[in-house]
Amino acid sequence: MIRLKPAALAVLLLAASPAAHALQTLTARDGDTVLAKIAQKEITRIVVERARIRKVTGNAGEFHLEKDEQQGEIYIRPADTNSTKPINVFVTSDRGTVGLLLQPVDAPSETILIRKLSDTAARPNRDGGAPRHIRTLKHLLFSLATDTAADGMEVRDAKLEVALWPGLRMTLQRSHLADHIVGEKYRVTNMAATPTRLDAMDLYKPGVMAVSVEGDEIAPGQTTHVFVLRERHAHE
Repeated sequence: MIRLKPAALAVLLLAASPAAHALQTLTARDGDTVLAKIAQKEITRIVVERARIRKVTGNAGEFHLEKDEQQGEIYIRPADTNSTKPINVFVTSDRGTVGLLLQPVDAPSETILIRKLSDTAARPNRDGGAPRHIRTLKHLLFSLATDTAADGMEVRDAKLEVALWPGLRMTLQRSHLADHIVGEKYRVTNMAATPTRLDAMDLYKPGVMAVSVEGDEIAPGQTTHVFVLRERHAHE
């Protein structure tokens, strides 16, 4: 839903009226950590489906926080509007606690909706504990977006065509491999004659930890990138 660049690394914003809000929907379970994008210079609204947000935990120096106690939702904005450093917060609601890895991007403000994942859905491997897990996700996101290799990670170039969405050409360009996690960068081109909207949920399957889409709607002939963070398989 954004274009990740070294100067503006990276989901959508509060407009003038509620009807104009862009919406980023995340699926998570109690204890999960998910990736999201927030506006770099404006506020982003965060809500939990069918629940009230009770507490937000994180480095207070990295963001400004406003709470709507009546609605049970929060509004967050990076403290440094020129920084693209990811912000890590834990959001506690009536339905549990979810970790958010928030990537500031130069985009309008939006609403992030956290939706509870089914209890039957696969849970990621949590070897190494939450702090290490989050640090690895951050490093992978940066290395994928900037096309640089982070320390201790193996980079594999690939040109593998993936058939997922009709009318779209999806190519795996590069993989970054950490000890237990793999980050994949895909190039997606709209080959159709009409705009096409991407659904990140199509990429979620057992073992996938997070999905980030630069642009959820692609004009004919245009290209965007998709980043997938998943568990590393034994044979890799």
